Amino acid sequence: MKRPLLLTLSLLILMLIGQKLKAQDSLKVNAAVDTTIYDDKAATEGYFLMLPQSTLSQQDYNLFIHNQFSASPIIKKNRLYTKLEISMLVEKDGSVSKYEVKGTGTQLMRNEMVRILKLLPKYTPGTRDGQKVRVKLHQPFEFKYE
Repeated sequence: MKRPLLLTLSLLILMLIGQKLKAQDSLKVNAAVDTTIYDDKAATEGYFLMLPQSTLSQQDYNLFIHNQFSASPIIKKNRLYTKLEISMLVEKDGSVSKYEVKGTGTQLMRNEMVRILKLLPKYTPGTRDGQKVRVKLHQPFEFKYE
């Protein structure tokens, strides 16, 4: 009498555990993935947005950019006034997935700017209310020659 009762009780417990795991799996599948892209130029509306940061200090970042610009033969040859704004999409893992370049300057100069920025290490990801999010950053560059 004890064995069939114990067997039935064990089967019932296993079925309940299985149903609970199945329900959790379906919640994971149905959970909405946040694909929103937050913009550093847009106002935050009732939430706290922490922008992605370079893993380099500001001084190291400036030194890196200066050294790359100084070493670039394309930038050295460009003697035209150039003003660019580069937008980059920083993903949830800190990598940059997309670059957009707007402004004056030749296509060669634009490509060189993107090449230099791709050499930077990953960013710390942006967060919205403590959750990692995708953020679009904008960075201006201006070249004046005298």
